[in-house]
Amino acid sequence: MMWQQVQDSPDAAHVVVLDPGEEAVAALTGFARDAKDYLRTAVDEQREVLSLLGDVAVGEEGPTTHPHAVLALINLPHGAAPGSDS
Repeated sequence: MMWQQVQDSPDAAHVVVLDPGEEAVAALTGFARDAKDYLRTAVDEQREVLSLLGDVAVGEEGPTTHPHAVLALINLPHGAAPGSDS
């Protein structure tokens, strides 16, 4: 597997090229573990859950969740942008 960061910013993008026959999930999981650059976002207001996927793994310290969520703002006036006064 080869990879290259193609954007230098907090939202950096990467291109990952797998070798022929390389198992995609295992390779990308390894890439994610090596990068250790996860975006953690605090949610401090009410949101609507649009999608919630993940798993529960049992490790040395007990069960651990690994969720992936897509959230939407709710209760905004029609046309109002998040963080605006309207």
